Amino acid sequence: MKNIYLIGFMGSGKTSIGRALAQERGVPFADTDLLVEKLSGLAVPDFIRKRGLKAFRAAENSVLRAVMRSEGRVIALGGGIMPTKARGPKLRKSGITVYLECGEAAIFKRIKEELSSRPLLGTDPERMKSAIARLLKKRRPYYEKADLKLDASRLTPEAAAGKIGRLLRKYEKNFR
Repeated sequence: MKNIYLIGFMGSGKTSIGRALAQERGVPFADTDLLVEKLSGLAVPDFIRKRGLKAFRAAENSVLRAVMRSEGRVIALGGGIMPTKARGPKLRKSGITVYLECGEAAIFKRIKEELSSRPLLGTDPERMKSAIARLLKKRRPYYEKADLKLDASRLTPEAAAGKIGRLLRKYEKNFR
């Protein structure tokens, strides 16, 4: 069985939906951010503050290469990991990508209480909104290249997992 990669912006629900989806399918769950934290001994915000974004992206890529060698997992990818021109074919070779789409307002509502744990967004709410808009504009074209897409703005993790399960069954049926 191939991996299922959940992609999308921070706050789109990749981790919570991923756990629910893995439980529903009876498969292991992994989260690249959590794996970086486990390997480094640092929470992501602390890693970025202490070692820099470039070092974080390197650690993230190392973790991604390792999880891509696995099979049959639901894997939540960090918001900065996208199916780029170089990465997309590799992700598709080892799994199916699912874009958890979320609008700017929903993202802000979900993460506004976590200002200190989102170093790429800053701590001022107005700057945070601006940063979300800017990063989403930059990343959305890459997210859109996913195999499947689900608007996760108004769904509970369990409802989203159920919808993804149905999308996956339909997708897999078309590619047998």
